[in-house]
Amino acid sequence: MATPDKLIELLTGKVFKVRGEAVVLDFDAAALYEVGIDQLHKSVSRHHQRFPEDFMFRLAPKEWDEICIQIWGERRTIRSKPPVAFTNAGLFMLSSVLKGPRAAQVSVLIIESLFSYKKIIS
Repeated sequence: MATPDKLIELLTGKVFKVRGEAVVLDFDAAALYEVGIDQLHKSVSRHHQRFPEDFMFRLAPKEWDEICIQIWGERRTIRSKPPVAFTNAGLFMLSSVLKGPRAAQVSVLIIESLFSYKKIIS
């Protein structure tokens, strides 16, 4: 089992402030859980009642442009729609809707890392 520091390592550079919230974008959440982005979106859609707006929201185009500049230093149009952003509660909720050993492992890491995790998203 990975250590709680492993979660911090996995999330470093992947947490952004949007609308006053620390968020992880859908493509980074998919990589964290080792699932395809389509699988992640299908799981969220099937369990949409578990993801209220304070757990996840779609970025506005301007918000996505600002994050693209932070990531790549320029605006990019690599997607037809801006990504979905998961708050820390949404990231944890993904553990309950995604199945498999990696989801369980990430869930344990989140719980074990709660205090350290709060430090990196503040």
